Amino acid sequence: MQKFTRLTALLLLVAMLFAVVGGAAAQDGPKILVTGRQMGCSDIPTLDPALAEDVPSVQVITELFPSLLRLHEETVEVQNGLASYSVSEDGLTYTFNILPNISWVRYNADSGAVEQVTDDSGAPLYVTAQDFAYGMLRTLDPVTAAPYQLVWAPWVAGGVEFAGSGEASAEDQQALRDAVGIVVVDDWTLEVTVPQVAAPTPLIYAQWFAIAQPQAVVEEFGDFWIDPENIVTYGPFALKEWVRGDGGSLTMIKNPFWEGTPEIPAPALDEVQFRFLDETVQLTEFEAGNLQVSEAPAASIDRINSDPALSAALHVAPGTCTYYYGFNTLVAPFDDARARRAFSMAIDRQAIVDNVTREGQIPASLFALPSLVAAPTSEAFPDLGIKTDVEAARALWDEYLADVGATADSFQISIYHNDSALHASVAQAVQQMWAENLGVNAQITTADFATYLDQRGNYPVYRAAWCFDYPDAHNFYYDVPFHSDLIEENDTHWANEEFDSLIDQAFLLTDNTERAALYAQADNILVNTDAAIAPIYYYVTNDLTASNVVRTYSNITREYYEKWDLTD
Repeated sequence: MQKFTRLTALLLLVAMLFAVVGGAAAQDGPKILVTGRQMGCSDIPTLDPALAEDVPSVQVITELFPSLLRLHEETVEVQNGLASYSVSEDGLTYTFNILPNISWVRYNADSGAVEQVTDDSGAPLYVTAQDFAYGMLRTLDPVTAAPYQLVWAPWVAGGVEFAGSGEASAEDQQALRDAVGIVVVDDWTLEVTVPQVAAPTPLIYAQWFAIAQPQAVVEEFGDFWIDPENIVTYGPFALKEWVRGDGGSLTMIKNPFWEGTPEIPAPALDEVQFRFLDETVQLTEFEAGNLQVSEAPAASIDRINSDPALSAALHVAPGTCTYYYGFNTLVAPFDDARARRAFSMAIDRQAIVDNVTREGQIPASLFALPSLVAAPTSEAFPDLGIKTDVEAARALWDEYLADVGATADSFQISIYHNDSALHASVAQAVQQMWAENLGVNAQITTADFATYLDQRGNYPVYRAAWCFDYPDAHNFYYDVPFHSDLIEENDTHWANEEFDSLIDQAFLLTDNTERAALYAQADNILVNTDAAIAPIYYYVTNDLTASNVVRTYSNITREYYEKWDLTD
């Protein structure tokens, strides 16, 4: 880890120049944006594109490694990223024309500058089609054990077979690798063949798991290739510093070799520092002038709305995630659908959004975010989904207990969540509801974010959220993952053949009304008939932004900080 004396001094200077909330820092020196938004209070789990599965990791990766295509953060439309593309007449072959002369770079802590990576002759190394092919195949490779391996695999011909070749011989595995439909035509041209025509396909190439990765660096440093002293990147920002652990931070620095494109401009900011802070601490730091962007904690929303300066800084918009509780279907009582339905129906979702989150969240009776393409809505399908019904929940719970010869205190039930004041408040509310409505005394267990992601499938009940990777309902029903193709990644350990069949049918249709009808049936199985999860609410996004920050407001979970600026 590099020393950070100089950065600390700069941040202290920025802090001193803030007089009030939203105060403007003089911009004679470097433009340094400091934010806690979406980071949480724990360390970022990874910067490895093949291993990332969480919002904080993907946020940083997006800025360091632009994808072939990208989603516009406000319109959610597919745009060129590092490439333009064309599609064959049969819709099965995508040809990507990659921008030439995009440099691989690294930050040199000794010189304090971002430098081009060069070959032995001193010539700059550029991002090529081979780098993208390597990254795509590395995510698919069973040796990598990528969390999104099984999400990516169905979108490329031969991907499923190669991803599933972990037990094959080295020779057979190589043959399957060679058969994957990824072809490097030349340095700047990549062809990808897909197994079938599907409406969301272009959206997949805007994802982080299908981006260029630096083969030589990965192979030289192994798991440590993402450390600041080793990592090489090519986006509008480079990695400057990563202070690990709770209360730490990560700093990106402007890449001077990124000249900019119409879709991905050269940054106006010199640095972006992400601080790992709980939302309540973020608010304190925002008011002190130490953060220019902060989350707005639920516990403080009334004070924020009543304060002229804070309310002027507040931005509220529809969110990109569904908040839910997952049930471990291997553990009693949740190995029985009656118990799962009872626990879900005993949750008063309206009370949670009115009295706990209090930020305008919408109670969820279905899982998929209603704003997605082809997503069913409770308005269109009012008879489907899960409803809060305490009387029915008690009756179903009593029926289950009588059948198995148990009492409400026969089971050790715990609610598992990652460290967060918000998650703690929701868990305490649900704990009380289950005690009052079902006579169950659930315990609450917490962990840092990385541990939580790794361990939540071992707990009876776990808090989770799914934020869309691409704005299509398929992302919620297949990729989460609930389809049995991805059972190894499913922390509920649940599978249902009828659910699978409905998802498979909807995937192949092009009529979104027909797709929504099939997804509605599948959603009802997921949250009601089998009740593998208990959807609780649909997010809103709300954050506080200082008045000297010029920014866009993203509708895709991740921000593009190269479009942001600071004014005097």
